[in-house]
Amino acid sequence: MKRTTHEGLEKLRHDFLNEHKDKDHVILFGENKPFVLSAPHGVTQWREGKIKYAEPGTINTALHLNKICNCHAIIKTKNNHDDANYDPTSEYKTALEKFIKENNIKYVIDLHSLAPHRTCDINVGVAGGKLVETNPELYRKLVKMLHDAGFNVYIDVPFFGSPRTIAGSLKNKFEDIWTIQLEVNSKIAWYEEGFEKYKKLLDVLATFIVEIE
Repeated sequence: MKRTTHEGLEKLRHDFLNEHKDKDHVILFGENKPFVLSAPHGVTQWREGKIKYAEPGTINTALHLNKICNCHAIIKTKNNHDDANYDPTSEYKTALEKFIKENNIKYVIDLHSLAPHRTCDINVGVAGGKLVETNPELYRKLVKMLHDAGFNVYIDVPFFGSPRTIAGSLKNKFEDIWTIQLEVNSKIAWYEEGFEKYKKLLDVLATFIVEIE
């Protein structure tokens, strides 16, 4: 992590999006582990007739963890007049579901960013525990790791992983899946002044992912 810089991650994301600008999404394969990261909002979205801001920090996070942990990741790379986390169906959701089936995926973390006015550092959406019922111990482990690292963590507030989100819809489709909607305050995930805290978060997530069996 010592060599990780805000500028370096920005360049990594910029180069990645430029390379894949004509694709709806990209799947990055990692080692044979039953886990995948999802970043559906790294580019702008279209919801109910309105454009919504991109959450670029989610792409930075997915790319970095894919590289450091050699984990699978799926990243939205183009706004196709859709919202992959809101629309009932999308090319992105279909591809993720297919990937889960074909690779025996059991764990999914769906990455998002919170607006900077939110009072928490991290919001963990688990729908009252429903999304992590296949392995609640693993969920508690992640929350403890985040708390121990000094993060202010809210559970299911302001977002809880509703049935139409990627995390919620996957749970409805695959009974044995473990999913989390992980929302990181953009003051940490995007703004340079929060980068030291962001590096700490990347360390926590990397440790957590590597230990998943």
